[in-house]
Amino acid sequence: MDARKLLTGGGAAGTAVRWGLLTAAVMALLLYAPTPYAAYEPGLAFYTKPLVRASNPDEPGTGAFMLTTVQLSDANAWKTIRSSWDGNLELVRKRDLFQGGSQADFMEMQTVVMRGSQTDAVEAAYEEAGVAYEIASYALVVSDAGSSSGAFHTGDEIVSFGGLPVTSLRELSLALNREAAAGQTQVSIVRQGRTLELAIRLPAEVIADQPALMVGVRKLTELRRIQPANAEDEVDIQAGEIGGPSAGLMFALQTLDELTDGDLTAGMRVAGTGTINAKGEVGAIGGVSHKVVAADRAGADVFLVPEENEQEAIAKAADIGTAMRVLGIGTLREAKQALEEAGG
Repeated sequence: MDARKLLTGGGAAGTAVRWGLLTAAVMALLLYAPTPYAAYEPGLAFYTKPLVRASNPDEPGTGAFMLTTVQLSDANAWKTIRSSWDGNLELVRKRDLFQGGSQADFMEMQTVVMRGSQTDAVEAAYEEAGVAYEIASYALVVSDAGSSSGAFHTGDEIVSFGGLPVTSLRELSLALNREAAAGQTQVSIVRQGRTLELAIRLPAEVIADQPALMVGVRKLTELRRIQPANAEDEVDIQAGEIGGPSAGLMFALQTLDELTDGDLTAGMRVAGTGTINAKGEVGAIGGVSHKVVAADRAGADVFLVPEENEQEAIAKAADIGTAMRVLGIGTLREAKQALEEAGG
């Protein structure tokens, strides 16, 4: 039969073909048409013990620590429509999420921030456990190049500035003071494994406490190496593809559990989220409702959350009807005490 007749003619066959083509067109539109949105959804919960490698680990307990994640993806037309009734699907404008940069820059920024967060987690655990250590910067990285089309890219490691070796913000500030009068300078960087030389212009006025602004980027991050006085206390965190700072609390708890006697989990499956600094202070995070769902799906008994996110987490836990307990904490020490009480 002639194909044109089949499409335009009457009868059941022609009608079926037209409906088939219409359905295919609608499905293609729903699945592949671009939108200005990205979508956040509940991710997975990962056991932290395989990611935290201690030289002399404590005997494993009966419980476990888990970090929680969110899933980030492009929102097609179908996801955009589905978000109107799916409480586990959150849309955000890409321009707001990426802040003028690309998705690749955003993911690179999350990787850099995670590297710094790991060191903070270990340092916080060392402080809580009373472990003696030394710490020093070994690299200075552009963690957010910003939206401008400048010389630097997110993820660039600054090796030297005006001929001076640079591994810290202090060393960069000293180099800036020396080079600012010239109005421009040469910078050596490592970008994706390749060493490059950049020529950059410098503002006439030196702003001593804002070296990132001086070199034309939004944020710089020092990567630091932490070395315990006793080699038996060495801890190395391998986060793999996990990015961002929000696993800091759970990495710190797992590290502390490896360094101290007993079972810090008190035999419970403990999920959680939260940034942490070297002082052990826990900071707020985004996407907490999605992480509550991820923790519940993983069978967690307890969900640790920063105090600032506690009410949102409690509301989501009630919404999904979980028996999992939500505990808001402000420091690593408070997290330790909360687990002791919950397990008692």
